[in-house]
Amino acid sequence: MAIIFEDKRVELNDIEKGLRFPRDAKIGHLPFDCSNDGQLGKLPVIDEKGFQWTLTCIKRNRIIYFTDGWKEFSKGIRVGHRITLYKEDDSFGSGGAQYKITVRKN
Repeated sequence: MAIIFEDKRVELNDIEKGLRFPRDAKIGHLPFDCSNDGQLGKLPVIDEKGFQWTLTCIKRNRIIYFTDGWKEFSKGIRVGHRITLYKEDDSFGSGGAQYKITVRKN
């Protein structure tokens, strides 16, 4: 398992405008190039209940955000909740690694 970011505290701007990746996020584990500003790609993630979401990642001013798909995903999320995003290890026969997102409520 490769953690991209862990225990990111959700702020009001994250809910209203899109989740901002923490500065120490391990973006090398994302499946697309993150070197330039602009739309990076769509990241399919699976939540704790097994539902799949497609979250668009965009980079502005050297910061990565979840935008499209995030509004729908974040409907039950509140300020102070904690988000973890990680990449599962590739497993035989699974078609590659999967990205998982978890929400911890305080």
